[in-house]
Amino acid sequence: MNQHVMSLQLNHFLIESANQMHEQRSQSEDYVLVNSERGLLGVFDSVGGRDRNLLVSHLAGMTISSALDALPETGCQLGDTEREALLQQLIQLADATIASLVLPPEQRRPATTVALGILSVLKSQAFFYLAHIGDSRIYLLRNGQPLQRLTEDHGYFPFAIERGYLSRDESWRIEQARSAHDLSPCDKEHFEKRNKITCAVGWSDFASIPTRCVALQSGDRIVFCTDGVHDNLTDQEIEEILSTSGACTARNLVAAAYHRSQQPDFRAKPDDISAIHVLYQPC
Repeated sequence: MNQHVMSLQLNHFLIESANQMHEQRSQSEDYVLVNSERGLLGVFDSVGGRDRNLLVSHLAGMTISSALDALPETGCQLGDTEREALLQQLIQLADATIASLVLPPEQRRPATTVALGILSVLKSQAFFYLAHIGDSRIYLLRNGQPLQRLTEDHGYFPFAIERGYLSRDESWRIEQARSAHDLSPCDKEHFEKRNKITCAVGWSDFASIPTRCVALQSGDRIVFCTDGVHDNLTDQEIEEILSTSGACTARNLVAAAYHRSQQPDFRAKPDDISAIHVLYQPC
């Protein structure tokens, strides 16, 4: 397995990232963004079948990072609302950049997912600001609490819930199924649509960009991941890896997802696989 791993220390945050490229690709269509100077983190995943080596996930990530670097550092002058608005503006800029690409008329417009966040410490309190489009996810594991999804996919299952095709409990049961024996034929039809998304950066088809602010506590673990992780692994398996891994959490997540993707397994989905793990450890 040819896996790229990076680790760094950012004040009170230990940040590690890992990426495993799909074996049949010459370059990963995922992009992992770690801008340690500005506390900016993100994962991007080009929409399957449309990228054609344009690597718009890379374009989006580099556009966002460069745009933030070009802004003056305002420190504590920005409040929660302003920081969340900044993330929205950065994603909108990436969307406009991809949408402006000149393509042959017969080529479908490429696009990418994004899960984006900024780490900040204000008066000894750490905050995490996030925004997302598509089905790349951000999770939080806090001591003594179950794993939380901080993002809600712009994907098939929320769409099915909204349309009344599935209840929220049914959606969770099907999406998190570990075996085909756990699902009816109708359930399997829903499960096979799990990789569909309803909007993406570059399509300019989102009415709004969801944002959130989380006040962090000592020991909090944040995970960014593309669907190569969460399609292959259930949330319970992700939580188990987070709970038992130390400084190699991103690497272990990617390795476990890659191993599953290569097996004759119900959940197996060969794909680019990317993760960022953040551990908050104040002095």
